[in-house]
Amino acid sequence: MNCVVNLIIAVLCVLVSPTTALAIGKGLVRIDDENFDIFNNNIPLNQTDTRLSIGFTLVEETDNEKFVQPEQVMISLSAPNIVSEFYLHPNFIQNKVFEANIAMSDISKFLLSEEEIFVTVITGDPENESYNKILMVGTLKPSEKLRASKHVELPKRLTQNNEIHHNFKDPPKNLPSFISNFFATILLTIFVSLLVAWNYVDAINFNNLNKFGPSTFIFLASIIALEYTFFDYYIGTSIFTTLYRFAIIAIISVFFGSKTLTNLYKLRQENLR
Repeated sequence: MNCVVNLIIAVLCVLVSPTTALAIGKGLVRIDDENFDIFNNNIPLNQTDTRLSIGFTLVEETDNEKFVQPEQVMISLSAPNIVSEFYLHPNFIQNKVFEANIAMSDISKFLLSEEEIFVTVITGDPENESYNKILMVGTLKPSEKLRASKHVELPKRLTQNNEIHHNFKDPPKNLPSFISNFFATILLTIFVSLLVAWNYVDAINFNNLNKFGPSTFIFLASIIALEYTFFDYYIGTSIFTTLYRFAIIAIISVFFGSKTLTNLYKLRQENLR
């Protein structure tokens, strides 16, 4: 019985025992010959800087004197406004310090053109899940001159295109009204002159008007309507409206024109003109 109780107590102790996790012990960010604490959120980067160095130790959370070495350690440089990240693989020095060095010219221009660059330490170990950590540390602040010198113009395919606006052409301009009226008056004058000339040479006999039926007058009215349609077009009516009116009047003109021609044929048979 005592053995069973001891076994249960041993299992419970294992289950409730705290899991050992890691943390960053001490660290520095070195820019050329100037050192900054790794947790500093206002580390300046200037245009004249040439080299960046990041060093730190990893210790157990419960024992700051016990250094740990996860199987994988990386340093991530990222910015909030871009989705890309820049990774550094530090070297393990003196069995306790992780250190990465890089020339400023090798850092992505996209990062150096941002106002803030976040420094993050990422660790992983397949044999100890407590070493799988993402540790946020300091923040680099590129100067305005540095950002301006590293500014990158994104290709058009990666930027928002301008809104498309379709500019419709203006409707075709008509001739000045006085020119249209002038030519319309000339056409009307020629038409009246033609009627007078026909009557003068006895080519038309207005005395026969009382011998025609209503169809003749409708036909003549359709001819006048056609003349007015073209006259109205010269003044400024659109071509579509003109064609629509012409199609309707033409049907009426052809129908009653055939009846008028029949009446004229009968008059000629009676030797009337």
